[in-house]
Amino acid sequence: MRPARQQSGQVAKWPSGQGRLSQRVILPLAPLILMLLTGCDQMPWQSRENSTASPSAATADPASQPAAPSLLIPESERVASVNEAALSMTDMELAVRELKQVMQAYQQPWQPLSAEERADALDLSDVLTNLIETELKAQDAKSRGLNRRTEIQRRYAYLERAFYAQEWDRWQREQAASSEDDIHRFYEQNKAGFTEPEQIHLSQLVTETLAEAETARAQAVQGAVFAQLAREQSVGPGKEQGGDVGWFLRALDHERLRLLGSAPTEGVIFPQLEPVAFALDANQVSQPVKGPDGKFYIVQLVERKAARQQTELEVRDAIRELLLLQRRQQQLEELRRKARLTEFTERLENVPQ
Repeated sequence: MRPARQQSGQVAKWPSGQGRLSQRVILPLAPLILMLLTGCDQMPWQSRENSTASPSAATADPASQPAAPSLLIPESERVASVNEAALSMTDMELAVRELKQVMQAYQQPWQPLSAEERADALDLSDVLTNLIETELKAQDAKSRGLNRRTEIQRRYAYLERAFYAQEWDRWQREQAASSEDDIHRFYEQNKAGFTEPEQIHLSQLVTETLAEAETARAQAVQGAVFAQLAREQSVGPGKEQGGDVGWFLRALDHERLRLLGSAPTEGVIFPQLEPVAFALDANQVSQPVKGPDGKFYIVQLVERKAARQQTELEVRDAIRELLLLQRRQQQLEELRRKARLTEFTERLENVPQ
């Protein structure tokens, strides 16, 4: 273990020869990670103040100001103390969790941070240093009266509201655990909605004129390889892949899945072509159909997946989420019903954008 550093009147300094946090992490992530770990100074709500009061360093000494009361943090769980304000293991855990989420969001591999100081990589000491600096800035801001500025109080209220709303969602999830009976009952009552719709895999050949499309189709019917024709003659997407444009759903099925909360990876075909394409047999080539762009499309059915009923086991997690959303919406409607709510919609046009 690294011995605790106790420096009177100082915070832990960066070891000589080591760069700041933003120089230690992967370069594309550095500004965002630094922002997360140092108080989010650059977030959109951090606007400039039009206050005539200009806090002066000469009159605001954070060390002389009483520190904000610490939570009841046992000594064994403290990782640092800043003017008597304690930083806890929970603070470290939350900071590391945020850092990990940022790395994963940018598809960067995550490795647990070393507890030992490392000059060539981000470590837990760096996270602690940034927590200390964040606490110092927060204490200094309060000692200078920034927390009494109207605009800052409004932004704080906005962030606080969002935080507690998120915690409410979390609490609802914990309270509303669906039983297996609830899930089974919902599945049986809505079985028709839990079907995997028919899908078709298509290749296409696109031409500028009807005559060109008819010629290409005749060649395909006479035995020419459709993929080769598409590479040579098509002017549409998929040309380099031999006309292959992937899997498609009917537009109604695509919308149904979207409304159920899934994100279909399959596409949809323009309305005039959809019934023609879904009526094809395997390897059959369609008649030319004029598209909304004025070009002419012929398609070949590569493969078809028939519609099938999904089992209860397959959709159990989706049902659990649907039931949770249903209960959450009921709770919100009840809250709205009980609230004394007034909306001044006529003022919305004055919202700066």
